[in-house]
Amino acid sequence: RLDPNGFMSLLPHLLMGVLLLVAGTLADWLRNTEVLTTTQVRKVFNSASFIGQAILIVLAGHLHSANGSLFCLVLATGLGAFAWASFSANLLDIAPQYASGLMGLSNTFASSTGYLSPYLIFYVFGDVIMENWQHLFYITM
Repeated sequence: RLDPNGFMSLLPHLLMGVLLLVAGTLADWLRNTEVLTTTQVRKVFNSASFIGQAILIVLAGHLHSANGSLFCLVLATGLGAFAWASFSANLLDIAPQYASGLMGLSNTFASSTGYLSPYLIFYVFGDVIMENWQHLFYITM
């Protein structure tokens, strides 16, 4: 039996897993049918994903409904699939023989925000109140 909190924790990653299949298939279709070039697909997917995520994160900070905020955060995480479908192949294009090492190195730096941000948040904001969450979501962008 899956606890409701466990399901809510799973939901963003489940959505991202589904949208990864959609994004990859759509990117390949756009390239194969020559609707867009490889560069255009990557730019459109990255831009749409990051802009959509930024809007949803700001919206989540301003909603006074827990369900609405949760929906925005789940959807923002899921939209990351379109960016992932775009930028994950770049290292294979740039340096195919070093792609695995470069991916590990770049993900290490990218993930560092995950373990450094709680310390920064506590240092900058101290107590967690609604207004601080709004500021935090602006910083996240």
